[in-house]
Amino acid sequence: MCLTSWSTLSFVRGLLVLCLVSGCGFHLRSYNLESNVESFAITGKVRARVVSLLRQNLRQLGVAEKSAGEAAVVIEILEQRNQRRSVSTAGRARTAEYEVDYGLHYQILDAAGMILAPPTWIERQRIYRVDRDNIVGSSEEQSILQRELMQDIAGQIIRAIDLVSRVNLRADE
Repeated sequence: MCLTSWSTLSFVRGLLVLCLVSGCGFHLRSYNLESNVESFAITGKVRARVVSLLRQNLRQLGVAEKSAGEAAVVIEILEQRNQRRSVSTAGRARTAEYEVDYGLHYQILDAAGMILAPPTWIERQRIYRVDRDNIVGSSEEQSILQRELMQDIAGQIIRAIDLVSRVNLRADE
């Protein structure tokens, strides 16, 4: 009897929270690039590590990749920066924490080469602790953090594409 009433109470609380969250206008951030942007191209320093993530994310959104002359939106990668520096030290002057810094300089153009978004720097940093007893784990953590930083930057670029495509769509109307 007690277990049944407890699970019913938990269900009611969960339903109440769901109603409150949906009632306040909360929704997950998403992109609707399919209707605004039909194709993209990436030019410039295409060997930048973030480019493959950016391509993958845009393709998953249903945007086709074309050559720079045919694409509706051209993302030009101007420069990338990837650094790691010591933030703090422990005994015997050993590094205790590192800061991983990833930056990307880019601009967004239309098919005619007109600038839709001016050259912009995006930078992300994260700090991670070095575990001297588990060096493999620390290097794996650094790799994961770098990938997360690049994923964040790719998402930021997609949001910029979404914004400039909406502005251009309104200007055309």
